[in-house]
Amino acid sequence: MREPSNVKLYPFCFAVSACAALLLMAAGWAQVSHRTALPPTSPVAPLPAKEIVRRAMEHDVSNWEHEKNYMFVQRIEQRELNADGSVKSTKSQTEEIVFLYDQPYAHLIKRNDQPLTDIEAKKVEKKLNDTMEKRRNETAAERDKRLAEFERRHKEEHAFLLEVPEAYDFRIVGTETLNGRPAYVLIGEPRPDFRPTLNPARVLPKLRPKLWIDKDGYQWLKLEAEVIDTITWGGFLLRLHSGSHIELEQGLVNNEVWLTLHAHIGFDARVALLKSIRLDIEAKFSDYKKFRSESKVISVQEAQH
Repeated sequence: MREPSNVKLYPFCFAVSACAALLLMAAGWAQVSHRTALPPTSPVAPLPAKEIVRRAMEHDVSNWEHEKNYMFVQRIEQRELNADGSVKSTKSQTEEIVFLYDQPYAHLIKRNDQPLTDIEAKKVEKKLNDTMEKRRNETAAERDKRLAEFERRHKEEHAFLLEVPEAYDFRIVGTETLNGRPAYVLIGEPRPDFRPTLNPARVLPKLRPKLWIDKDGYQWLKLEAEVIDTITWGGFLLRLHSGSHIELEQGLVNNEVWLTLHAHIGFDARVALLKSIRLDIEAKFSDYKKFRSESKVISVQEAQH
């Protein structure tokens, strides 16, 4: 059984654990109130960039308490490129992320934007039924262990974000309006004296981030990151090709939680130091629905309504 291919957990983490966004976010101009009888005062200067990032990282980590209650549809497209950058082949898969006994499960519904063949559909249905049966019959101790492990992994994948403020020297380089929201634009330069304390944070010095931060809520709206050094993971040698960048966008869902809407990453990879491939991966997330927390299981049919 495969857990959801969670690109939301940041492309930064993708290099270290399987994708994931990293960073930052937000700031606001504190407005000084004044009486009409007094002359208006000047707006207070924005928070220091490091403090902006620190608050944003804390918000992003705490977002998980809301994020984990949502189901959604994710479409991931993988394009293999030739040496000149032209597209050699394209494939995609679309999955519904549904909840089976309090844990998300990736249910394949389309391949290359086409309905599954009868043979594929039967295999997918069998995997779903087998997973449901396994979780339905587990003991209370087994269930607690499974959910505790899921929570542990997810928290570890997010916790390294709290190291981001120490990993870079940030500066505000301007303001822009993004999707109708005023935002600060921040750029970070890796600090040579940064020493990560968590394993996923080891990738941070190899990235140069640029962030669009909502002025009103200390939430990031968009993230771009340039890879500036080779990133290794397991049997892969992962190398983003020159000029490429990681990109993430997120939006406010149900007026309560910020969730990823789009992710893009392009990279060169050498598998087990033998085969070289050049890939461009794009993920889109949509149809967010809040999971009914009182339910123990939601079927694929229920998830569509």
